[in-house]
Amino acid sequence: MLPLERKTSLADKIAPVALVVGLLLVAADVVLAFTMAPLVKGAELSEPVVIAGQVITNKLLLSQKIFYLHVPVAIASFAAMFFTAFYGVRFLMTKDRRYDLRARVVTGVVLAFIVATMVSGDLWTRFEWGVWWTWEPRLTTYFILMLLVIGYFILRNAIDDPERRATFAAVFGIVAFIDAPISFMVTRLIPSSTHPVVFRTDSGLPPAMLVPFLLGLFGMLMVAFALYRLALSVNESAQEVEDLKERLEEQDASRAAVAAEEARRRLAVAAEGVARAGADAAGQADADAVSGSDDVGCGEAAVDGDEKGGSYGSSASSGSRASSVAPSGPADSSVR
Repeated sequence: MLPLERKTSLADKIAPVALVVGLLLVAADVVLAFTMAPLVKGAELSEPVVIAGQVITNKLLLSQKIFYLHVPVAIASFAAMFFTAFYGVRFLMTKDRRYDLRARVVTGVVLAFIVATMVSGDLWTRFEWGVWWTWEPRLTTYFILMLLVIGYFILRNAIDDPERRATFAAVFGIVAFIDAPISFMVTRLIPSSTHPVVFRTDSGLPPAMLVPFLLGLFGMLMVAFALYRLALSVNESAQEVEDLKERLEEQDASRAAVAAEEARRRLAVAAEGVARAGADAAGQADADAVSGSDDVGCGEAAVDGDEKGGSYGSSASSGSRASSVAPSGPADSSVR
């Protein structure tokens, strides 16, 4: 993977502004939804009722006001899910870990908006239909999308190797995104009275309802964008710290390896010196031993020579004594 480098971009600078503007638009959506948008007629009353000078023949559904937050949040989750797949594709093409980080962060935003959508949708379902859940086509496909997003994070936590984790998560995110357009289009494929089609040629809503809805939609999209950029900034900073720690650990390990190699080299040199000194001492001892044996041999030769010289002297003295005795013979004969 390529190293992660933190860079401050224009999107990071405008993210706080986008968050504030988005929250203001959402607040305006809520205010207009309860003040300007008319109430939706529900079931027919058993008898007409006069309220504020108007004859009411059907129940007025106050719970329908949830629509102005519920639908924008759901659409924002679809839009964010698109970027999960987009960054997954980019990672598979480049193996750049920045795209894996962005995919993980934006999927976290998707999960937050999905949970908000499910909570508001369940409240609407309970107020309108009298039940907390029904296996209606839109609810079912969106519930599957929530399970896929949860499975995305389970998959990431189940793999330790960063390269394999990023690759598998990218593929899974791309596959999971397929359910987003299905969930969005299912009301057109399978018409349902509980989830009417909002985006159509004639908008499907009168201006008094359309204006708050659009304010809420753009506001939620801006909030989603701001949350993504702020979360990405925090995660990139944290990842940068982790990268620095890894580099420091690698440098420490490298220095330790160099120090160990230097110590080993010094020990090898010292051992070689000791071995050389031992060899010199052994050679000197052998030389001394040889010199001692030569001195002993010379001494023995001198002793032998002395002994031989003594024997020669004895022989000479004996010869001289013989010579001195020998002349006496003729003298004796002359005397006779």
